Amino acid sequence: MANSSQKKIAHENAKALLSLRKGFIWVNAFYIFYRIIYNWSTFGLKLGFGYIATAGLSIFLYTQINAMGRPRYNSRGELADAGQDLSQEGLVQYAFDIIYVTWFVHVTSAFWSKMWWFYLSIPAYAGWKAWQLAVKPMLARSGMGVPSGAAEASGSTEGTKSKRREKMEKRAEKGPQVRYR
Repeated sequence: MANSSQKKIAHENAKALLSLRKGFIWVNAFYIFYRIIYNWSTFGLKLGFGYIATAGLSIFLYTQINAMGRPRYNSRGELADAGQDLSQEGLVQYAFDIIYVTWFVHVTSAFWSKMWWFYLSIPAYAGWKAWQLAVKPMLARSGMGVPSGAAEASGSTEGTKSKRREKMEKRAEKGPQVRYR
């Protein structure tokens, strides 16, 4: 039997999945009726390909989120597994963000087709995050990202050792100490 926190997670996940389903229905219905049916003369092959590709991506991400967050019940109808908490930070939140950007692009591009360029914010953000989490720390460790004066002033160059480290090395050189009473 699941405890109350698992039941709460299952309830929150069910609400999030329901709102995603409703969002898909409303956004895609709006785009199809307004952009494709009402403004058929301005709808072309490029817009059709863009819509199908981005809608397919968001459907793929939704199925992944749905598989991770769907609660599972045992044969007696009791909650066996609440699924992954969809409100936690991480890749699930990035999937939600991509879906929301896709919805924004679909709604706004129904009025102005240049809004498809906003979709480039996803790889731009991914590049910025990769720079912050991977490239910048590697450059700082190798000394390339730290200005020459700042490293010497802080005492964090590779050639210097902390006092604690020097003390530990001196103790190791002496060998084990035996004390007599």
